[in-house]
Amino acid sequence: MKILITGASGCVGRYLVEALLANPDHRLVLGVREAAKLDVLSDADRARVEIVECDLTELAARPEAFDGVEAGVLVATAWGGGDTYDITVGANLAIADALIAAGARHVLYFATASVLDQQGDLLQAADTFGTDYIRAKFQLVQQMETRADRARITGLYPTLVMGGRTAAPAIRMSHFANLMHEIRPYAWALRFISANGLFNIVHAADIATVTRHLIETVTDTTGNARLVLGNPAGSVDEMMAQFARANGRRQRTILRLRTSWVDTLTRVLPINLSPWDRFCVDHPDQSHPAAVNPATYGLPVVMPDLVSGLASIGISGRG
Repeated sequence: MKILITGASGCVGRYLVEALLANPDHRLVLGVREAAKLDVLSDADRARVEIVECDLTELAARPEAFDGVEAGVLVATAWGGGDTYDITVGANLAIADALIAAGARHVLYFATASVLDQQGDLLQAADTFGTDYIRAKFQLVQQMETRADRARITGLYPTLVMGGRTAAPAIRMSHFANLMHEIRPYAWALRFISANGLFNIVHAADIATVTRHLIETVTDTTGNARLVLGNPAGSVDEMMAQFARANGRRQRTILRLRTSWVDTLTRVLPINLSPWDRFCVDHPDQSHPAAVNPATYGLPVVMPDLVSGLASIGISGRG
């Protein structure tokens, strides 16, 4: 199968490229802004890869990117800034239209679990209170799903994403992985803290496994699907305990943080909560009961728990 991927040089994109190239029958077209970021590809892999170097907003106007493509995976996004809507919404819709016009039967695009409620419906609060990134993803879902009468449209909604590696070929860390490294020096203190909250985590390698499975097995030619990607939900306390263990420590809860303290803390400390931050504080259960991971499809899981995920990004033992 010939598959187009955008965002191939990012964390999730790199794992996805590796997963798809593991099947010798696949050929890939990679739309990237800087081809130099893909210099880690082996000579054997390059023989099955076409690179189209351009800005995401220009890709839809490059017909060579879509010739013979059967499926497209739209990973690239903008995390904020003045071009957030132009890239996350406008460019992705234009690329989806170009794929469909060229005969692709399956378009998979990445949104975020933040825009869905626990039943899998669009969460209106994400559009009302969300950051530019979250609101753009909300609008992307609304508009992408209108194309389901012309192709199979699969929305992928990652929860908190772990991933990245320093060993060659290196893959840059996900935002969540970077956060884990940033707070690691404070593991000795964090182990004393307890808080309300429930959420899901997923490894980028597991996202890639699920995405490859969907590309290779879905046969429907039209219709919509929404899939939240994540391991079974865990509580903040469970995650704190695993984080402590990964750093060679034991959790010993002394202080339980309460939602009611937030207003006081924001008055006495230099903390500025956005409307979306405030919404998340008021709704600590951010879990998605229907989340899927490779185990859902009988496939091996890279990160069955947080401890293994932390080990995969180099956090293991006391540091």
